[in-house]
Amino acid sequence: MLVSCRIVPSAFGRGIVIPLVKNTDGNIADSSNYRGIDLRPIISKIFECLMMDMVRGKLISSDLQFGFKSNSSCRHAIIALQAGVIDNGGTATLCALDISKAFDRVHFLLIN
Repeated sequence: MLVSCRIVPSAFGRGIVIPLVKNTDGNIADSSNYRGIDLRPIISKIFECLMMDMVRGKLISSDLQFGFKSNSSCRHAIIALQAGVIDNGGTATLCALDISKAFDRVHFLLIN
């Protein structure tokens, strides 16, 4: 038997999406020149920070993960690549994925 339990109030998932101009020098009549910004209640952000503090010690990732991790950057990944492969006479194949335009493809619903 499955029991439904709501831990987070549904209002925490609600927000107001506002369009924000990416490039003020560009064409402001062009819809691709806008990015949707989601404004959420401050209480939901506080709740998120409290939950992160509770689970931070339990979240474990590889030492070779550099993205989406605090105190880590692309520079750390380059140093690890150089020290582990290139300095030892090896070769490396690199595949880069540019998702900078990924969110331009998301359709946002504006609710007044």
